[in-house]
Amino acid sequence: MSNRNGKNGNPLGKKPRPKKADGESVYVKDDAPRRDRPRAPERKLSQLNMRLGECTIDRMSHDGRGISEWKGKTLFVDGALTGERVTARLLEEHTRYAEARTDDILEKSSYRQTPPCVHFATCGGCQLQHLSAEHQIILKQDAVLEQLERWGGVIPKHIAAPITSASEGYRSTARMGVWYEDDGEVTLGFRQRHSKQLVQVAHCVVLAADLNKLLAPLKTWLRELRSAKAVTHIELINSQSGAAVVLRHTKKLDDADLAQLKALEQSFGFTAWLQGGENSGLKDVSGQAADPRLAYQLHAFGLELGFHPQDFTQVNPVVNEKMVAQAIEWLALKGDERVLDLFCGIGNFTLPLAQRCAQVFGIEAVESMVTRGRENALRAGITNATFMAADLGKTTENRLYQTCGTIDAVLLDPPRDGAKEIIAKLPQLSPKRIVYVSCNPATLARDAKILAEAGYQLDSVGVMDMFPHTAHVESMALFVRSKK
Repeated sequence: MSNRNGKNGNPLGKKPRPKKADGESVYVKDDAPRRDRPRAPERKLSQLNMRLGECTIDRMSHDGRGISEWKGKTLFVDGALTGERVTARLLEEHTRYAEARTDDILEKSSYRQTPPCVHFATCGGCQLQHLSAEHQIILKQDAVLEQLERWGGVIPKHIAAPITSASEGYRSTARMGVWYEDDGEVTLGFRQRHSKQLVQVAHCVVLAADLNKLLAPLKTWLRELRSAKAVTHIELINSQSGAAVVLRHTKKLDDADLAQLKALEQSFGFTAWLQGGENSGLKDVSGQAADPRLAYQLHAFGLELGFHPQDFTQVNPVVNEKMVAQAIEWLALKGDERVLDLFCGIGNFTLPLAQRCAQVFGIEAVESMVTRGRENALRAGITNATFMAADLGKTTENRLYQTCGTIDAVLLDPPRDGAKEIIAKLPQLSPKRIVYVSCNPATLARDAKILAEAGYQLDSVGVMDMFPHTAHVESMALFVRSKK
């Protein structure tokens, strides 16, 4: 007679009865309502990459995306231009708006051009290569003026001609990521669009030629590393002193790797430094601690400014020099003024100002950059420039007055967050003119409103195309104290 019991003593053909948890039926697996149990939330299938159908682009956003409408929401479409009819795929849906990417272009804008870079479709470094250079400037200027009027409540008396440069080969610094595949292949490049993944960049059209030529040999070196996956980022810097490379690594490099890097330095004419951590100092290829200086020139002012490879400097030397000249022109200095330069860095504006005024005070939060400013003043033989380290967000107007005394003019070049705290204190010093250099139209508009309420008139505004082919907007504004 065959055994009719299962492995665990259950009759064959019958499900074993699981034990009940306290107060819950073990067999309720669906989403139907049960007594004392709320209905399970409805499960929605992901709509990412869903085709949205045809849409017409009404205008452009400040970050270079086309704007349309979908399901009663504002739709931002990456890669689309004003007036175009496109189909799009959903990237992300939010409560009040949605984001998409262009799928097919049904009707092209006359402003559309063929992107000069083969990586444009996938690389996240540039956003506007499909828009003609002339209309890139118009887009950026419109963004600044619209923000000033809408959020700042101000309209400039004068709109200055834009400051421009060549749209290719202009970038003197770049930070590239490194990724290692399991098969030994290495990716050296920038982040992909809408992704944290890297795209391989063999040649970057906006990068300086002296830096582009280093990409291939550096990639070969990375592929042959004995210290597996040691280098995570590479910073490329072009300067008056020549090309330089900072390699950030997370583990010690093998001696053979360092020897090969030294050979690359000699073969391709660059200098390499190693950085062992996010905030650590630099070492040379021999392993010795280093505090190097690179340099760039402001030719119109006969100045050479030294900087550390980790210092902030403007990435477009041509636009930078024109920007400095315009700022000084707008301040209309006669030679006897006392000028305040806020967020002064290594003295990019401070030292040219010193050549045209009686006294200039440069204030910067980063102590090491203040040190560089003093070094640059000493090298140039400038004695009427005083550099100080201070947190401008916490500095009071009384402290400013005690430090600087009467101020005739102010120049400030704040980060993207703007200068809300210090702007509110400037009217107490009664400067006649204020030149505000901005990298964010939104915070410029906010700060312009504060100055307008304090009795300053927006005299002039102009855009500076520091980053051609990208959506980044730099601008300069001149505020003049109203006569009472």
